[in-house]
Amino acid sequence: MAIKRKQGFANAENLKTRDVKARRIDEEDLADRLSELPDHVILHIMSSLPIKEAVRTCLLSTRWKDLFTSISNIELDGVLRNKALRNRFMKFSDGFLSLRKDISVDRFRLCCGPGIDHRKINEWILYAVRHGVRELDLIFRSRSFETRHFTELEFAVFTCKTLLTLRLFNLPSLVLTIPTHCCLPKLKVLHLTFLKFSDDESIRRLLSSCYSLEELLVESCELSNLNKLSICHPTLKRLTINDGHIDHSYELEINTPNLVCFDFGYFYCEETRLSLINLNSLSEARICIGFIAKMFSNYCNDTASAFDLMRALSCVQSFHLTGVCLQIQAMLQSPSLIPEFPNLTSLKMGACYAGWENMLARCPCLETLAFELEDFDPVDWHTPKKDPSCLQHHIKAIKIFALKRKHVEFQLIGYLLKKAGVLECLTVEIESVTKREQRMMSKNICALPKASKKCHILII
Repeated sequence: MAIKRKQGFANAENLKTRDVKARRIDEEDLADRLSELPDHVILHIMSSLPIKEAVRTCLLSTRWKDLFTSISNIELDGVLRNKALRNRFMKFSDGFLSLRKDISVDRFRLCCGPGIDHRKINEWILYAVRHGVRELDLIFRSRSFETRHFTELEFAVFTCKTLLTLRLFNLPSLVLTIPTHCCLPKLKVLHLTFLKFSDDESIRRLLSSCYSLEELLVESCELSNLNKLSICHPTLKRLTINDGHIDHSYELEINTPNLVCFDFGYFYCEETRLSLINLNSLSEARICIGFIAKMFSNYCNDTASAFDLMRALSCVQSFHLTGVCLQIQAMLQSPSLIPEFPNLTSLKMGACYAGWENMLARCPCLETLAFELEDFDPVDWHTPKKDPSCLQHHIKAIKIFALKRKHVEFQLIGYLLKKAGVLECLTVEIESVTKREQRMMSKNICALPKASKKCHILII
């Protein structure tokens, strides 16, 4: 018996030894297979690693020793809490760039917080520009940074002939001053976030120097130094202007004949003048009217102005209308303010606004309708006096987001199911309920009468 037990222990030890050897062979085999890959494949893999991890790969084998010096995507993150770490970061960045081979930079992302020497930042930016950077992200997270610190922004970045994408992010202590010799001939994507523009002419120079610009984002920017923000560009296709503040006696002009996507939402004053012209190519728009509440309250008394605002967007195929309920309802309850949307096939509303049926009545080809019910209130619903034609004959998909189990919400769903004659799919997203409650709500919704025999109900 004892002999058998010893043999069993010996067999177990042999199995363990074989498993360890097998794992070693597998690991060595994997390392060998990685090393057999061509350099450009390995570099592509390394480019997805944090820069310090990529440098550490030099320890894996002699073949990998200098591979990290050929990485074309560089990301330096200098938002650090203590002085010792910041000093190590600056030393590491200097060392890495000095060892790097003299090849072009595809993407350069630099994020710096307090305590990083602005002279070093300028050197790193200049390195990227001199090496033909195509995508440049500059993120400054410190109120101590000032415009005068970043000379390379003016003398290098804004004259870079290789840039395709430029993203600038900073707290408003940095005032964006554009040099007269600004020239970005290949730039297609420009993102400006948390910046302060110096004057009207500065932003005009920037846009006019980007001959190939296709995407512009102006987000959370301070525009107090401007009298007029004029975005007039023949090649622009995507425009986002949101999360900011525009002072009184201010004019915003948008003249973009090739614009396809437009996302707009800003705080306004009553005196603000908004001009949207030449948007015939527009196919998708998201407008947050809540941000322009004061201006829109004036529009409610000025039919022509409100009609002009909506008419500028009337060619879109997809429209997301959101904002403060009272302001939107004031417009929707005045049918004369709503032009016809002959091309609109998809409409999403930020709530079930009173007067929503007036909007649908102006969308003869609508196929997809969505409601977000986060701000839904019982007073927001009433049975329409006249059923919209598109609901009866065209709408094939309806989506309801953030259902909260209110009785009035079921009234809305019941009305839509009862009137949508060609509906194929109703999707309902239920918010914060137990599985038991979800099953009960699903049962109640599925039991509602439906005008369309093809309708499929999906509860998520």
